[in-house]
Amino acid sequence: VSTAPLPLAGHTVVLSVDDGYHSVFTNIYPLLKRHRMTMTLGVICDYLRGGSPSYGSGAGFVRRSEVREMVDSCGIEIASHSLSHPFLTRLDSAAAWREIHDSKVILESLFGEEVLTFVYPYGDLNARTVRMVQAAGYRMGRAVREGRFDLETDPWRVPTVELRLETSLETIKRQVLARPVTILLLHQVVRNPRVFTEWPLDDFAELLEWLDSGGARVTTLRRLHREWRQERLGPVLAEIAAAFPDDRKRLSFQDVNINATQAPHAR
Repeated sequence: VSTAPLPLAGHTVVLSVDDGYHSVFTNIYPLLKRHRMTMTLGVICDYLRGGSPSYGSGAGFVRRSEVREMVDSCGIEIASHSLSHPFLTRLDSAAAWREIHDSKVILESLFGEEVLTFVYPYGDLNARTVRMVQAAGYRMGRAVREGRFDLETDPWRVPTVELRLETSLETIKRQVLARPVTILLLHQVVRNPRVFTEWPLDDFAELLEWLDSGGARVTTLRRLHREWRQERLGPVLAEIAAAFPDDRKRLSFQDVNINATQAPHAR
């Protein structure tokens, strides 16, 4: 029996799927079950409740019962992707707040689980948007811009690697191998992709097989944030404990204001 380390051991991948197209349930979900993997699903509340996008997409969207099944079966994370998927920076403050705050309240009411991740529609954000996401009670904001996730990442502007029609499987494999943490952004996974936000089902199936056989860990944004928080604050708490060895108070990560540790980060 070979004792060689698995090629992806130590690598973490997040599958962050936006919009909640029905192909998530028909194409992505069965493969997640097969490989015992999970994902973060950015849900647009109005579409979940039967609405349709203004741009006239003919694709359907997942239903509440289907999302519930994926939560129960694969432990997926439900993230808010707003009420109606607008450009938030173009809205007045009251309308933007409704999109950010009310979507969280609705999703938590529908599924009985705290929603901690906000996914910015179109990746459109500014300082006002971030302040609203923080005030609404989220713990993380996921953007669209490309970049690495590490200890210096701004948790309100989390970068991704987006899988588009022109993105090859080999490109994604190289991205995963090149970094310890990779957040993969997908929209639709279909058999015959035609739109730029679609990715081939066969490639997705091969990607999951590669991640599984290589020993990669697939997690959610929510869990990733918890681990990032602990790893970033762990040394701080260790220093405090060393400085005050007789203090019997048990410090926890919840005792520390994470916002006070953040450095400004350009959009």
